[in-house]
Amino acid sequence: MAAMLIAIPFDSGVSLLFSALWILSVILKNTILKRWSFFGWHQDKNFHYSKNHYFLIPIMCYWFVYLLSLLWTENMTTGWGEVGELAWLFVLPLTCVCTDFRQFSEKLVRIMLWSFVLTMSVLFVLLLSIVVVKACGSAEHSFLWFMMNEDFYHIHHSYMALYILTGLAFLYSELARKDKHDVWQIVLAIVCACCLVLFLLCINSRAGLLCLIFLMAFCWVHQCFVRKKYRFALICMVIASLVVVGSHFALPDYFRRLSVTIEQVAHGDKSDSRFEIMGKAWMVVKDNMLLGVGAGDRMDELAPYYGSLEDAYCPHNQYLDVWMATGIPGLLSLLAMLIVPLVMAWRKRNIFSFLFLLMLMVNLLFESMLERQMGVVFIAVIYIYMLLFFQLDSKSIINTKFPKNE
Repeated sequence: MAAMLIAIPFDSGVSLLFSALWILSVILKNTILKRWSFFGWHQDKNFHYSKNHYFLIPIMCYWFVYLLSLLWTENMTTGWGEVGELAWLFVLPLTCVCTDFRQFSEKLVRIMLWSFVLTMSVLFVLLLSIVVVKACGSAEHSFLWFMMNEDFYHIHHSYMALYILTGLAFLYSELARKDKHDVWQIVLAIVCACCLVLFLLCINSRAGLLCLIFLMAFCWVHQCFVRKKYRFALICMVIASLVVVGSHFALPDYFRRLSVTIEQVAHGDKSDSRFEIMGKAWMVVKDNMLLGVGAGDRMDELAPYYGSLEDAYCPHNQYLDVWMATGIPGLLSLLAMLIVPLVMAWRKRNIFSFLFLLMLMVNLLFESMLERQMGVVFIAVIYIYMLLFFQLDSKSIINTKFPKNE
């Protein structure tokens, strides 16, 4: 994952290196996971399943429903391609559901997530440096023009926004831990959080900004009403307000897009391109609600609404996308893979998993996040991290005064 992210700025110039690092990172990730998992499997002859393992079953069902949809799809080539892209949602959970992860420690899991956060922060600094060099060598355009108009992050903004929000959720969960923090840990977390927030503001993602506002509101409510740390809550509110106000003046076009979108939703205006795309996808869903059109025929069914297959867009909504392809069974499996771990995270008071799942649900409304490998592999890996968190003793993990169900 670190190799993939560091290679992103050089995608346009050295695409072969990017592809090679991406493939290598995926292979290494799965090799390491399988090495640890099979080591744990053979180490304990009396291995027994834990209830925590079973929240991965809906993820495997999601892939299996796509596989079954090949029975009624006509474009088998595209259908098998879709099934192959989603294979990580079956292979990784299948490996983990039969594995004893008790050799993992809380420290090891946190180190893996810290490495991800630090990589994202270094990536932002690297990209920012590239933009500064370009701005200094240009007499026509300003620094902000390069930030907002150039291909700053070289990856789809919706996916990058999910990466950044995942890092921010982890950083807050670290700061919310009950054990004592060293000063350098607090400073590092704040610096990384500032880098990630600026990164999110630079990529011009409306869904990302909405999730960031929600994340800030959650942190304030959690600190103020749950942990009763009013001073810290006040500081968070002031900092969040300064960030929003400063960003509004520094990036006016960004906030104008968001305000226009909110007005369109409030007044029922469907002129925004995403609403038009979703509306056309809904027309296909209405005619194939029960079983969908099959994994391979989504774009073929959308083509008449756009005039040609080349002009057709994917629904930009994962819920509609799944419903259109696999019908109600696929939609139910998607909802199950989101809601089941969300309930577990609430009961186990795991803030990181809880926040990640909420932000994932929101992002799925505006983008088909499971349409590309950069979404499938990332989400599958985070689900494995959630399993590790659930397996560990709640007293040694992110154990804050989160509301507990009686």
